[in-house]
Amino acid sequence: MEFGWLLLGAVDPIGQLARGLPHPGLELVAVVALGAVALRWAMLWRRRKRRLAQGEAARIRDEAILLKVRLRQRLSEPTSLFADGINTAPTMGACEAFEGDIEAVARTVLVEAGGHRARARQLLRKRMRGHGAEDGQLNGSEVSYWRQLGALSLLDGTADALPAYARAADLAPENAEAQMLAGVLHLRAGNLAAAEAAFRRQIELGNKGNGSTNAGLARYRGHTMLGDVLAAREEPDEAMAAYASAQREVKALLERDTENVALQRDLSVTYDRIGDMHAAKGEVDAALDNYRRSLEIAQELAKRDPKSAVWQHDLSVSFDRIGDLLDKKGDCEGALQSFRKSLAIASELSLRDPENAQWQWDLSASHDRIGDALIAQGEIEKALESYRRGLEVAEALARRDPGHAGWQRDLAVSYHKIGSLEAIRNPAEARELLERGRAIIERLAQIAAYQAQWRSDLSRFDAVLKTLDG
Repeated sequence: MEFGWLLLGAVDPIGQLARGLPHPGLELVAVVALGAVALRWAMLWRRRKRRLAQGEAARIRDEAILLKVRLRQRLSEPTSLFADGINTAPTMGACEAFEGDIEAVARTVLVEAGGHRARARQLLRKRMRGHGAEDGQLNGSEVSYWRQLGALSLLDGTADALPAYARAADLAPENAEAQMLAGVLHLRAGNLAAAEAAFRRQIELGNKGNGSTNAGLARYRGHTMLGDVLAAREEPDEAMAAYASAQREVKALLERDTENVALQRDLSVTYDRIGDMHAAKGEVDAALDNYRRSLEIAQELAKRDPKSAVWQHDLSVSFDRIGDLLDKKGDCEGALQSFRKSLAIASELSLRDPENAQWQWDLSASHDRIGDALIAQGEIEKALESYRRGLEVAEALARRDPGHAGWQRDLAVSYHKIGSLEAIRNPAEARELLERGRAIIERLAQIAAYQAQWRSDLSRFDAVLKTLDG
């Protein structure tokens, strides 16, 4: 019986304790129980930390995506009010490099700054102090910090980003990508001499790389953007020669890697650029030939991956280019067919991603082009219908971002087109539309008139901000 009592006590320590009876193994049981509880809490804490880390990682990924979207929008904007003509948006790897800098920011300093970009910039400036040359050798982290600072600044505009990327290029004179990014921003800022110097340095560095793939990339990208500088100077022959050099480099790389879709796309860009120069010289047939070669590549890429919005957008742009030239040749029906193919793609993309402002702008522009082509054929009613569809999209874009000068101007153009057509049969509506458009242009003209004053004001802000960075 005594043995049985002890056995029951061993298996029922709680009951033993409740009866006030001593139990020699109770302390050990309590320790084991407390250890199990502690282990359970530790496991729960680790799981919670893991969930928090996963949530933070997802938030960082989302933040990086949003910042890259905003960056693309910023880079797609015209470099100045009423800017037309040569496309100075980054090409040939520049946009991807800018986005890489944004991703680096999102993974590191932006997290430390709690998502506040101004605070992130301050942290980067502090890190750069004391991280320069060591024993005469540049610490690569300083270049990275300047590029990250530039990427954050680029979200607000080229003027803020240029000094940082120019500094990174100065600190890394042997880095072709650093030269390219500084050159792109110099080009967007209208500093053509500085842009040319950066792109020629990029080409020079590519020439030092012998026959490596990276050297070939540096050369053809540099030649392409050097061509953009020369085109901006209205030197079409020199620009065409630069684009032709880029095209030869791309073709040589494609001989080694025939399935490389990035190289194929860049080859299509060189055809477009050469076509642009022929068009600028009035050589319409030669321009059309180059645009059609670009179209063939775009069609092949879009066929290979129909779900790719990038390839579909490229295809839409190719149809627009060809349509514009067919219209200049007087082939109104051919132009209209080409514009309608572009519209079909733009409509599909806008439905696929209604929040994508670029796709919405493309849709509005496509309706406008079709309206223009219909006017040339005397189809006034159909043209008005197309214009009004474009106007609806343009008004929505302008409401979404009232400060976007490009969208505001496009909206004014739509008002002018519809108002001009309605002037005879519906003068009241025509006056209202024309007055809306005129008010927009007058407002933009006032903004342009105050640019010099704003630059002066910005310098005052910058002077005070520098005292905070010290």
